[in-house]
This record gives sequence, C-alpha cells and structure tokens, in this order.
Amino acid sequence: MVDLKKYNCSVPFTSLEIHNNVGFVCCPSWLPNEIKLNEIPLKDAFNSEPILDIRNSILDGSFKYCNKELCPYLSKLLTDNIASGPITLKSNSKHTTSIVEPNTPTNVIMNFDRTCNYKCPSCRVDLIVEDSKGIRRVEKTIEDIDKYYSQHVKTLYITGSGDPFVSVGFRNYLRNFNPKKYPNLKSIHLHTNASMWNKEMWDSMSNVHKYVHTCEISIDAGTKDTYENKTRLGGNWENLMNNLKFISTLPNMNVKASFVVQDSNYMEMETFYNLMYSIFDNKVNVFFGKITNWGTFSEGEFKLKQVWDTEHPEHQLFKKEFNKIWKNTNLFHNLYEFIDSTNKTLI
Repeated sequence: MVDLKKYNCSVPFTSLEIHNNVGFVCCPSWLPNEIKLNEIPLKDAFNSEPILDIRNSILDGSFKYCNKELCPYLSKLLTDNIASGPITLKSNSKHTTSIVEPNTPTNVIMNFDRTCNYKCPSCRVDLIVEDSKGIRRVEKTIEDIDKYYSQHVKTLYITGSGDPFVSVGFRNYLRNFNPKKYPNLKSIHLHTNASMWNKEMWDSMSNVHKYVHTCEISIDAGTKDTYENKTRLGGNWENLMNNLKFISTLPNMNVKASFVVQDSNYMEMETFYNLMYSIFDNKVNVFFGKITNWGTFSEGEFKLKQVWDTEHPEHQLFKKEFNKIWKNTNLFHNLYEFIDSTNKTLI
C-alpha cells in the first residue's frame, strides 16, 4: 500500500492552465477544480484561495482533488510504487508551503482558444473558430501573460483545446514572438493535430525554432478510414502523413503521438504504435489514454465508448488488443490508467 503522505507533486506549485475565464493547476480531467479568472485577475490567480487549497491537499498527502485513476503519474505510483514525472518523495521536494513566491507560474498552458479545423467527436460536435471579438480576447490574454508572467516563465504550452497553427491569435503570437519578453524561457511545447504544420508554416515562425523541441500530435487512428470518418472528422490522412514526415526531419524534436482509446479505434492500437515508430525512426513517445466526455456524449453514448469497462460487450476484444502493446516497454507510462492499482489487472 503506497503512503501518499510521503510524496509531493510539483504541478500545482509550478503550472497554470488558462482557459476562457477559468484556470486550472493541472489537466482538468486529472484535477478538475477551477479558478474563476473572470472573478480573480490573472495577476493574482496563482496564489488565490482555490489554488492554495489544492496545494494543501498535496502537502497533507490526501491528494483529495486528484483523479488517481486518470492521472498517469499517480496511477503508476499506486500500481507499481514508482514515482515519476512531477511526483517525487516529499523529502526531495522544494515545495513545502502553499504560497509560491514570486506569484507567477513557471509553466503556462495556453488553452484559451478552441479554434480548430477538425470536429473530432471526442472533443466537439461542430467546428469552432473564433470571430473577431474572440480573436481580440485571445490577444488580450496573451498581453496579460506577457505583462504578469513572462519574466519568470520557463515553459509555454500551446494549446490543449484547439490548434496553435489554426488559431489566428496563437499563429500570430508564434510568428511575432519576442524572446526579450521571456528572459528565462527554456521551451515552447506545441499540441497540435499537425494538419497545418508543414515547411512553409514552420519557416514563418523562425523566432520560436530554438524553443520548440517538444510537441504532442493528436491522431487517434492507425488507418485512413478511421482517421477521416470516425475519430478526426475534417482530417486528411495523406496530408497528415506528409506533415509527420516533415516533422520527423526537425532536429532535436521530441514527439509524443497521442491516441485517445474508444470503441471506434481500439482495434488499431498496435497498428498506430508501429506506424509512429516507423515514421519517427523509434524517436517518439506513443501515448494511449482513455476518452474523456467533454460534454459531447450522452451518458449512454459515452458508456458505449468505454471499451475498457469490464461490462462493455467488446471488452474481451479490447483486452486482447491491449495486451499486444502492454508488454512493450517503450510505451509512454500512461497505459497505467488502464490497470487496477489494487490487483494490477486490466480495468
């Protein structure tokens, strides 16, 4: 039995994920408590009462706000007693009080533009594209980040809810990026569907090249049919393959290729894994995660998506496919979220 009181997680002490009018100190599906940024100004948000409460739950060892099943780091700790990523022994952590000084995050996740050229069923039911008013809101939030956080930020993440190359606000931000505003910046992490990440687009963003050495590419399929007709509606498989091959040529680029597991694609988990390793010549993290209901499915519809549920009619088929990749030690650690931490069996 793992004693969580012996461990600390650095994320709520270092990170702020900014959405439209709300903020989070971790991935919302792992720790859903929100900070209302329409009530608490961005300059005061990082040491606000809601965030202090979350940090105290880490310090007291309860981790009571964390989803211990979905968080891959907690899942791995509780399953195999292995601390990884942001989780360390409390004795090795520098975070001992809930107040963080200076009052700024070192990691800023910019999720406040949902503009995307895809309408993936796991994310949305229609295309979402910001109008001129929305673009101005995005630009104003970027200005506030520049004003209040830029001096101490070490990592920028763009974006987890839209696409950085499709968003007008983020695209202009990357094209006109001013490194002098971010003296401590080490990296910019891009989360994208890669549909517009080609050589021409990349060449227009030369100011950020030295900072972008990690990215996550959401794909969710191992074949053209599943990609275009089931999981990534609006996508073009050939265009994706061409762009992935271009990205594979970028020096020192650490790629995470992600696959949201659901009823429409689980039979392609091994195919996807092999495809990514062939394109990126084994220099890739392949990430499998459970689908989350962001409000696009009814309760009944979402239940049918959850093939890892032991009561799902296709669960035995899923177990067979899962076991093909579970034995592969190259896979990113979040496969642990599919494993029951009490008896280490598939859930």
